Amino acid sequence: MMDRAKMPMDTAIQQLGEREIADPLQRLRDELMAVLHIVVSDEKARRVFEIATLKTEFTEEVDSARVRKREAVAEWRGRMETNLAEARANGQLPAGVDPHNAATCMWVIIDGLLRNWLFDLESFDLMALGGELIDTFLAGLKAR
Repeated sequence: MMDRAKMPMDTAIQQLGEREIADPLQRLRDELMAVLHIVVSDEKARRVFEIATLKTEFTEEVDSARVRKREAVAEWRGRMETNLAEARANGQLPAGVDPHNAATCMWVIIDGLLRNWLFDLESFDLMALGGELIDTFLAGLKAR
């Protein structure tokens, strides 16, 4: 199932396509918000993501799932890092911002947000809180 399933991150990129958004921070925000929207609005995507995130024991028998998840995380962190590096090069972020570390922090925020929401869908509004956390994190990077 894991080999055939599309994860919300894959779906978000497919849905957003190759858009021409000059601002890399806006592009990053849009991509992250698209992932949250897909998890909230697409029940099938949410179930797949829930299984992959909360209900999969990574054993040798399902090592392909672990490999796929590792690749997906690396791809998303790479996308975030590229956007953050571009923003730093454009002067939107201070020179002291390390794009790799910032992308890792952003991934941890999004991953934790999704895991906690999936554990209890009624605990908070994923879109509202997600948008607030993304905006706060990006504002914090700019303020350095």
